[in-house]
Amino acid sequence: MSEASATVARTELTGRIQASQRVAGAFQAVPRHLFLPEFCVATAYLDAAVVVKSDADGLPVSAATQPAMMAVMLDQLGLAPGQRVLEIGTGTGYNAALLAWLIGDQRSVVTIEADAGVAARARTALAAAGYGEVTVLTGDGALGARDHAPFDRIIATAGIWDIPPAWLAQLSDEGRMVLPLAIRGIQVSVALERAGGHWASRSARRCRFIRGAGGLAGPESVLALGPQPGLHAYAVDGPAPDPVALYRALSVGPVDVVTGLEVADVPELADLDLWLTLTESGLGRLSLLGRHEGKADQAQRRIAELAPLGALVSVPSTGPLGVATLSPDAGWQRSGPRRIMVQGYGPAGAALAARLACRAADWHEQGRPGTARLRLAVYPGGQPTVPQAGEISIDRPHARLALGWEPAARAVSP
Repeated sequence: MSEASATVARTELTGRIQASQRVAGAFQAVPRHLFLPEFCVATAYLDAAVVVKSDADGLPVSAATQPAMMAVMLDQLGLAPGQRVLEIGTGTGYNAALLAWLIGDQRSVVTIEADAGVAARARTALAAAGYGEVTVLTGDGALGARDHAPFDRIIATAGIWDIPPAWLAQLSDEGRMVLPLAIRGIQVSVALERAGGHWASRSARRCRFIRGAGGLAGPESVLALGPQPGLHAYAVDGPAPDPVALYRALSVGPVDVVTGLEVADVPELADLDLWLTLTESGLGRLSLLGRHEGKADQAQRRIAELAPLGALVSVPSTGPLGVATLSPDAGWQRSGPRRIMVQGYGPAGAALAARLACRAADWHEQGRPGTARLRLAVYPGGQPTVPQAGEISIDRPHARLALGWEPAARAVSP
Protein backbone atom coordinates (compact mmCIF):
# COMPACT_ATOMS: atom_id res chain seq x y z
CA MET A 1 0.00 0.00 0.00
CA SER A 2 1.34 3.47 -0.92
CA GLU A 3 1.96 6.25 1.59
CA ALA A 4 -1.03 8.09 0.13
CA SER A 5 -3.22 5.06 0.84
CA ALA A 6 -1.76 4.82 4.35
CA THR A 7 -2.68 8.45 4.93
CA VAL A 8 -6.26 7.74 3.83
CA ALA A 9 -6.43 4.73 6.16
CA ARG A 10 -5.05 6.84 9.01
CA THR A 11 -7.66 9.53 8.38
CA GLU A 12 -10.43 6.92 8.41
CA LEU A 13 -9.17 5.49 11.70
CA THR A 14 -8.97 8.95 13.25
CA GLY A 15 -12.56 9.60 12.23
CA ARG A 16 -13.76 6.38 13.90
CA ILE A 17 -12.34 7.01 17.35
CA GLN A 18 -13.81 9.41 19.89
CA ALA A 19 -11.19 11.89 21.01
CA SER A 20 -10.58 15.57 21.68
CA GLN A 21 -9.39 17.68 18.78
CA ARG A 22 -5.78 17.67 19.99
CA VAL A 23 -5.63 13.93 20.53
CA ALA A 24 -7.28 13.31 17.16
CA GLY A 25 -4.59 15.51 15.64
CA ALA A 26 -1.92 13.25 17.10
CA PHE A 27 -3.53 10.14 15.59
CA GLN A 28 -3.71 11.88 12.23
CA ALA A 29 -0.06 12.96 12.38
CA VAL A 30 1.69 9.81 13.65
CA PRO A 31 1.88 6.87 11.18
CA ARG A 32 0.83 3.75 13.11
CA HIS A 33 1.88 1.39 10.30
CA LEU A 34 5.55 2.28 10.84
CA PHE A 35 5.25 0.81 14.34
CA LEU A 36 3.75 -2.41 12.99
CA PRO A 37 6.08 -3.19 10.06
CA GLU A 38 5.35 -6.94 10.24
CA PHE A 39 1.69 -6.33 9.41
CA CYS A 40 -0.10 -4.97 6.38
CA VAL A 41 -1.20 -1.33 6.46
CA ALA A 42 -4.86 -2.32 6.56
CA THR A 43 -4.25 -4.25 9.80
CA ALA A 44 -2.24 -1.38 11.27
CA TYR A 45 -5.21 0.99 10.90
CA LEU A 46 -7.87 -1.27 12.35
CA ASP A 47 -9.33 0.01 15.61
CA ALA A 48 -8.03 -3.10 17.34
CA ALA A 49 -5.17 -4.29 19.51
CA VAL A 50 -2.42 -6.06 17.57
CA VAL A 51 -0.26 -8.66 19.33
CA VAL A 52 3.41 -8.30 18.36
CA LYS A 53 4.96 -10.89 20.70
CA SER A 54 3.61 -14.05 22.35
CA ASP A 55 5.15 -16.60 24.67
CA ALA A 56 5.55 -20.33 24.06
CA ASP A 57 1.96 -20.98 25.16
CA GLY A 58 0.54 -18.46 22.71
CA LEU A 59 -0.21 -15.88 25.39
CA PRO A 60 0.50 -12.28 24.36
CA VAL A 61 3.37 -10.51 26.12
CA SER A 62 3.42 -7.32 24.03
CA ALA A 63 0.79 -5.65 21.88
CA ALA A 64 -0.16 -2.42 20.18
CA THR A 65 -3.10 -1.06 22.18
CA GLN A 66 -6.48 -0.51 20.53
CA PRO A 67 -6.44 3.10 19.23
CA ALA A 68 -9.84 3.92 20.76
CA MET A 69 -8.53 2.98 24.22
CA MET A 70 -5.33 4.94 23.62
CA ALA A 71 -7.42 8.00 22.79
CA VAL A 72 -9.41 7.64 26.01
CA MET A 73 -6.24 7.47 28.11
CA LEU A 74 -4.53 10.34 26.32
CA ASP A 75 -7.55 12.54 26.95
CA GLN A 76 -7.55 11.40 30.60
CA LEU A 77 -3.87 12.37 30.78
CA GLY A 78 -4.59 15.97 29.71
CA LEU A 79 -1.19 16.71 28.18
CA ALA A 80 -0.06 20.28 27.52
CA PRO A 81 2.90 21.53 25.46
CA GLY A 82 6.15 21.67 27.39
CA GLN A 83 5.32 19.03 29.97
CA ARG A 84 7.58 16.09 30.83
CA VAL A 85 5.99 12.65 30.66
CA LEU A 86 6.98 9.14 31.75
CA GLU A 87 5.44 6.12 30.03
CA ILE A 88 5.53 2.69 31.66
CA GLY A 89 5.39 -0.02 28.98
CA THR A 90 6.88 1.08 25.65
CA GLY A 91 5.46 -1.72 23.51
CA THR A 92 5.71 -0.77 19.86
CA GLY A 93 6.64 2.84 20.64
CA TYR A 94 3.51 4.22 18.96
CA ASN A 95 2.06 5.70 22.15
CA ALA A 96 5.38 7.36 22.96
CA ALA A 97 5.29 9.04 19.55
CA LEU A 98 1.75 10.27 20.21
CA LEU A 99 2.92 11.68 23.55
CA ALA A 100 5.82 13.46 21.86
CA TRP A 101 3.53 15.00 19.26
CA LEU A 102 1.11 16.23 21.94
CA ILE A 103 3.74 17.95 24.08
CA GLY A 104 5.81 19.15 21.14
CA ASP A 105 9.20 17.93 22.41
CA GLN A 106 10.50 14.40 21.86
CA ARG A 107 13.24 14.86 24.47
CA SER A 108 10.60 15.37 27.16
CA VAL A 109 9.23 11.85 26.71
CA VAL A 110 10.80 8.97 28.64
CA THR A 111 9.45 5.46 28.16
CA ILE A 112 10.43 2.23 29.97
CA GLU A 113 10.14 -1.31 28.61
CA ALA A 114 10.92 -4.47 30.59
CA ASP A 115 11.68 -6.63 27.51
CA ALA A 116 15.02 -5.70 25.90
CA GLY A 117 13.96 -7.07 22.50
CA VAL A 118 10.70 -5.13 22.53
CA ALA A 119 12.57 -1.97 23.57
CA ALA A 120 15.05 -2.35 20.68
CA ARG A 121 12.17 -2.84 18.24
CA ALA A 122 10.51 0.32 19.55
CA ARG A 123 13.67 2.39 19.15
CA THR A 124 13.92 1.33 15.52
CA ALA A 125 10.28 2.18 14.85
CA LEU A 126 10.48 5.55 16.62
CA ALA A 127 13.49 6.52 14.53
CA ALA A 128 11.76 5.41 11.32
CA ALA A 129 8.73 7.54 12.18
CA GLY A 130 10.81 10.63 12.98
CA TYR A 131 10.68 10.35 16.78
CA GLY A 132 14.19 9.08 17.43
CA GLU A 133 14.86 11.56 20.26
CA VAL A 134 12.36 9.89 22.58
CA THR A 135 14.28 8.25 25.44
CA VAL A 136 13.63 4.48 25.56
CA LEU A 137 14.91 2.77 28.70
CA THR A 138 15.05 -0.96 29.44
CA GLY A 139 14.24 -2.06 32.97
CA ASP A 140 11.62 -2.50 35.67
CA GLY A 141 8.97 0.16 35.18
CA ALA A 142 8.05 0.00 38.87
CA LEU A 143 11.28 1.88 39.61
CA GLY A 144 10.37 4.76 37.35
CA ALA A 145 13.14 6.91 35.88
CA ARG A 146 14.67 8.86 38.77
CA ASP A 147 17.50 10.34 36.68
CA HIS A 148 14.93 11.97 34.37
CA ALA A 149 12.43 13.11 37.03
CA PRO A 150 10.39 15.07 37.95
CA PHE A 151 7.52 14.40 35.54
CA ASP A 152 4.30 16.30 34.99
CA ARG A 153 2.49 13.21 33.76
CA ILE A 154 2.92 9.44 34.16
CA ILE A 155 1.01 6.94 32.03
CA ALA A 156 1.14 3.16 32.22
CA THR A 157 0.24 1.08 29.17
CA ALA A 158 0.43 -2.27 30.94
CA GLY A 159 -1.95 -3.55 33.58
CA ILE A 160 -0.73 -2.88 37.13
CA TRP A 161 -1.83 -4.30 40.48
CA ASP A 162 -0.10 -1.92 42.89
CA ILE A 163 1.09 1.70 42.68
CA PRO A 164 4.86 1.86 43.18
CA PRO A 165 6.14 4.57 45.56
CA ALA A 166 8.73 5.61 42.96
CA TRP A 167 6.01 6.93 40.66
CA LEU A 168 4.50 9.08 43.39
CA ALA A 169 7.92 10.43 44.32
CA GLN A 170 8.85 11.25 40.72
CA LEU A 171 5.62 13.10 39.88
CA SER A 172 5.38 16.86 40.37
CA ASP A 173 2.98 18.33 42.94
CA GLU A 174 0.52 19.31 40.20
CA GLY A 175 1.07 16.11 38.24
CA ARG A 176 -1.36 13.46 37.07
CA MET A 177 -1.12 9.70 36.56
CA VAL A 178 -3.24 7.54 34.24
CA LEU A 179 -3.00 3.86 35.12
CA PRO A 180 -4.76 0.63 34.01
CA LEU A 181 -5.30 -0.50 37.59
CA ALA A 182 -6.40 -4.09 38.29
CA ILE A 183 -9.19 -4.08 40.87
CA ARG A 184 -10.15 -7.64 41.79
CA GLY A 185 -9.32 -8.79 38.29
CA ILE A 186 -11.00 -5.97 36.36
CA GLN A 187 -8.79 -3.30 34.85
CA VAL A 188 -9.89 0.32 35.10
CA SER A 189 -8.02 3.18 33.46
CA VAL A 190 -8.03 5.76 36.23
CA ALA A 191 -6.68 9.32 36.24
CA LEU A 192 -5.25 10.26 39.65
CA GLU A 193 -4.18 13.61 41.12
CA ARG A 194 -2.90 14.63 44.55
CA ALA A 195 -5.58 15.56 47.10
CA GLY A 196 -3.96 16.45 50.40
CA GLY A 197 -2.38 13.36 51.87
CA HIS A 198 -3.75 10.96 49.27
CA TRP A 199 -4.55 10.60 45.58
CA ALA A 200 -8.06 11.00 44.16
CA SER A 201 -9.49 9.88 40.84
CA ARG A 202 -10.71 12.39 38.29
CA SER A 203 -12.07 9.85 35.82
CA ALA A 204 -12.29 6.11 35.25
CA ARG A 205 -12.80 3.94 32.19
CA ARG A 206 -12.86 0.16 31.92
CA CYS A 207 -9.94 -1.26 29.92
CA ARG A 208 -7.93 -4.40 29.25
CA PHE A 209 -4.15 -4.52 28.94
CA ILE A 210 -1.46 -7.15 29.11
CA ARG A 211 -0.36 -7.13 32.73
CA GLY A 212 2.90 -5.47 33.64
CA ALA A 213 6.11 -7.32 34.36
CA GLY A 214 8.54 -7.15 37.27
CA GLY A 215 7.37 -5.20 40.28
CA LEU A 216 4.06 -4.35 38.60
CA ALA A 217 2.75 -7.89 38.36
CA GLY A 218 0.07 -8.97 40.79
CA PRO A 219 -0.47 -12.38 42.40
CA GLU A 220 -2.25 -13.97 39.47
CA SER A 221 -2.60 -17.69 38.90
CA VAL A 222 -2.45 -18.83 35.27
CA LEU A 223 -4.57 -21.93 34.69
CA ALA A 224 -4.27 -23.98 31.49
CA LEU A 225 -7.69 -25.03 30.19
CA GLY A 226 -7.56 -28.21 28.16
CA PRO A 227 -4.99 -29.23 25.50
CA GLN A 228 -2.08 -26.82 25.11
CA PRO A 229 -1.14 -24.46 23.61
CA GLY A 230 -4.64 -23.15 24.09
CA LEU A 231 -6.88 -21.25 26.44
CA HIS A 232 -5.86 -20.03 29.87
CA ALA A 233 -7.74 -18.51 32.76
CA TYR A 234 -6.23 -15.83 34.98
CA ALA A 235 -7.40 -15.98 38.59
CA VAL A 236 -6.82 -12.75 40.51
CA ASP A 237 -7.19 -11.68 44.15
CA GLY A 238 -8.65 -14.89 45.42
CA PRO A 239 -8.23 -18.64 45.59
CA ALA A 240 -7.54 -20.31 42.26
CA PRO A 241 -9.77 -23.21 41.25
CA ASP A 242 -8.30 -26.54 40.19
CA PRO A 243 -7.71 -26.16 36.42
CA VAL A 244 -8.99 -29.64 35.58
CA ALA A 245 -12.20 -29.09 37.55
CA LEU A 246 -12.61 -25.63 36.00
CA TYR A 247 -12.17 -26.96 32.46
CA ARG A 248 -14.74 -29.68 33.07
CA ALA A 249 -17.17 -27.20 34.61
CA LEU A 250 -16.91 -24.77 31.69
CA SER A 251 -17.15 -27.53 29.10
CA VAL A 252 -20.77 -28.41 29.94
CA GLY A 253 -23.97 -26.48 30.60
CA PRO A 254 -24.82 -23.72 31.15
CA VAL A 255 -27.82 -23.12 33.37
CA ASP A 256 -29.43 -19.85 32.25
CA VAL A 257 -31.06 -17.48 34.72
CA VAL A 258 -32.78 -14.61 32.90
CA THR A 259 -33.41 -11.52 35.01
CA GLY A 260 -36.19 -9.01 34.56
CA LEU A 261 -33.63 -6.26 33.92
CA GLU A 262 -32.59 -4.81 30.57
CA VAL A 263 -29.37 -3.16 29.42
CA ALA A 264 -28.87 -1.01 26.36
CA ASP A 265 -25.38 -2.16 25.41
CA VAL A 266 -22.24 -4.01 26.46
CA PRO A 267 -20.81 -1.09 28.50
CA GLU A 268 -23.91 -1.07 30.68
CA LEU A 269 -23.59 -4.81 31.19
CA ALA A 270 -19.94 -4.21 32.09
CA ASP A 271 -21.09 -1.75 34.76
CA LEU A 272 -23.08 -4.53 36.43
CA ASP A 273 -20.09 -6.85 36.07
CA LEU A 274 -17.82 -4.33 37.84
CA TRP A 275 -20.35 -3.72 40.63
CA LEU A 276 -20.81 -7.42 41.28
CA THR A 277 -17.06 -8.03 41.29
CA LEU A 278 -16.44 -5.30 43.87
CA THR A 279 -19.40 -5.98 46.13
CA GLU A 280 -19.21 -9.81 46.05
CA SER A 281 -15.86 -9.93 47.80
CA GLY A 282 -16.19 -13.62 48.62
CA LEU A 283 -16.00 -14.59 44.94
CA GLY A 284 -12.92 -14.94 42.77
CA ARG A 285 -12.46 -13.44 39.34
CA LEU A 286 -11.46 -15.19 36.12
CA SER A 287 -10.32 -13.70 32.83
CA LEU A 288 -10.04 -15.91 29.75
CA LEU A 289 -7.16 -15.41 27.38
CA GLY A 290 -5.11 -17.33 24.85
CA ARG A 291 -5.11 -19.16 21.59
CA HIS A 292 -8.21 -21.15 20.69
CA GLU A 293 -7.89 -21.65 16.94
CA GLY A 294 -6.23 -24.42 14.99
CA LYS A 295 -5.63 -27.35 17.33
CA ALA A 296 -8.12 -26.14 19.95
CA ASP A 297 -10.79 -28.67 20.80
CA GLN A 298 -14.51 -27.94 20.65
CA ALA A 299 -14.71 -27.19 24.37
CA GLN A 300 -11.94 -24.58 24.10
CA ARG A 301 -13.66 -22.81 21.24
CA ARG A 302 -16.87 -22.75 23.21
CA ILE A 303 -15.19 -21.49 26.37
CA ALA A 304 -13.55 -18.67 24.40
CA GLU A 305 -17.01 -17.35 23.50
CA LEU A 306 -18.48 -17.59 27.00
CA ALA A 307 -17.57 -14.39 28.72
CA PRO A 308 -15.90 -11.45 27.01
CA LEU A 309 -16.29 -9.63 30.32
CA GLY A 310 -14.74 -12.46 32.32
CA ALA A 311 -16.36 -14.67 34.93
CA LEU A 312 -17.03 -14.82 38.66
CA VAL A 313 -16.16 -18.03 40.40
CA SER A 314 -16.96 -19.55 43.78
CA VAL A 315 -14.06 -21.64 45.05
CA PRO A 316 -15.03 -23.15 48.42
CA SER A 317 -12.44 -24.88 50.57
CA THR A 318 -14.70 -27.92 50.40
CA GLY A 319 -17.67 -28.60 48.18
CA PRO A 320 -18.57 -28.05 44.52
CA LEU A 321 -17.21 -25.43 42.12
CA GLY A 322 -19.44 -22.71 40.69
CA VAL A 323 -18.74 -20.33 37.80
CA ALA A 324 -21.03 -17.57 36.49
CA THR A 325 -20.91 -15.21 33.52
CA LEU A 326 -23.06 -12.28 32.40
CA SER A 327 -24.51 -12.01 28.92
CA PRO A 328 -27.56 -10.65 27.05
CA ASP A 329 -30.39 -13.14 26.72
CA ALA A 330 -30.10 -13.49 22.92
CA GLY A 331 -26.97 -11.70 21.76
CA TRP A 332 -26.60 -8.15 20.51
CA GLN A 333 -27.61 -8.78 16.92
CA ARG A 334 -30.95 -6.97 17.14
CA SER A 335 -31.31 -3.32 18.08
CA GLY A 336 -32.89 -2.25 21.33
CA PRO A 337 -32.46 -3.24 24.99
CA ARG A 338 -31.68 -6.82 25.94
CA ARG A 339 -32.51 -8.66 29.12
CA ILE A 340 -29.61 -9.59 31.39
CA MET A 341 -28.87 -13.28 31.67
CA VAL A 342 -26.60 -14.95 34.22
CA GLN A 343 -25.18 -18.29 33.11
CA GLY A 344 -23.98 -20.82 35.66
CA TYR A 345 -21.40 -23.55 35.08
CA GLY A 346 -20.17 -26.38 37.26
CA PRO A 347 -21.86 -28.30 40.09
CA ALA A 348 -22.67 -25.11 42.02
CA GLY A 349 -23.20 -22.94 38.93
CA ALA A 350 -27.00 -22.82 39.07
CA ALA A 351 -27.02 -21.60 42.68
CA LEU A 352 -24.33 -19.00 41.95
CA ALA A 353 -26.21 -17.72 38.88
CA ALA A 354 -29.42 -17.36 40.89
CA ARG A 355 -27.58 -15.48 43.62
CA LEU A 356 -26.02 -13.02 41.16
CA ALA A 357 -29.35 -12.49 39.41
CA CYS A 358 -30.80 -11.35 42.75
CA ARG A 359 -27.83 -9.08 43.30
CA ALA A 360 -28.42 -7.53 39.86
CA ALA A 361 -31.76 -6.30 41.20
CA ASP A 362 -29.89 -4.55 44.04
CA TRP A 363 -27.61 -2.88 41.47
CA HIS A 364 -30.64 -1.60 39.59
CA GLU A 365 -32.28 -0.25 42.77
CA GLN A 366 -29.07 1.66 43.61
CA GLY A 367 -29.20 3.55 40.32
CA ARG A 368 -26.99 1.21 38.28
CA PRO A 369 -23.61 2.46 39.50
CA GLY A 370 -20.94 1.98 36.85
CA THR A 371 -17.44 2.88 35.81
CA ALA A 372 -18.21 6.51 34.98
CA ARG A 373 -19.39 7.06 38.56
CA LEU A 374 -16.59 5.09 40.20
CA ARG A 375 -14.49 7.12 42.62
CA LEU A 376 -11.13 5.91 43.84
CA ALA A 377 -8.85 7.22 46.56
CA VAL A 378 -5.29 5.94 46.97
CA TYR A 379 -3.54 6.19 50.33
CA PRO A 380 0.09 5.29 51.04
CA GLY A 381 0.43 1.77 52.37
CA GLY A 382 0.30 1.61 56.16
CA GLN A 383 -1.28 5.05 56.51
CA PRO A 384 -4.18 4.93 58.99
CA THR A 385 -7.47 5.99 57.39
CA VAL A 386 -11.10 6.09 58.45
CA PRO A 387 -13.33 4.21 55.97
CA GLN A 388 -16.34 6.13 54.70
CA ALA A 389 -19.83 4.65 54.76
CA GLY A 390 -20.29 2.18 51.93
CA GLU A 391 -16.61 2.36 50.97
CA ILE A 392 -14.82 -0.72 49.65
CA SER A 393 -11.26 -1.04 50.92
CA ILE A 394 -8.56 -3.04 49.15
CA ASP A 395 -5.01 -3.28 50.50
CA ARG A 396 -1.93 -3.55 48.33
CA PRO A 397 1.71 -3.74 49.49
CA HIS A 398 2.31 -0.04 48.71
CA ALA A 399 -1.18 1.45 48.73
CA ARG A 400 -4.64 1.22 50.18
CA LEU A 401 -7.44 1.62 47.64
CA ALA A 402 -10.78 3.06 48.78
CA LEU A 403 -13.58 2.72 46.24
CA GLY A 404 -17.15 3.88 45.99
CA TRP A 405 -19.63 5.38 43.56
CA GLU A 406 -20.77 8.96 43.14
CA PRO A 407 -24.54 9.23 43.66
CA ALA A 408 -26.42 9.29 40.36
CA ALA A 409 -27.65 12.85 40.79
CA ARG A 410 -24.09 14.10 41.34
CA ALA A 411 -22.31 11.93 38.78
CA VAL A 412 -19.97 13.83 36.48
CA SER A 413 -18.84 12.44 33.14
CA PRO A 414 -15.03 12.27 33.00
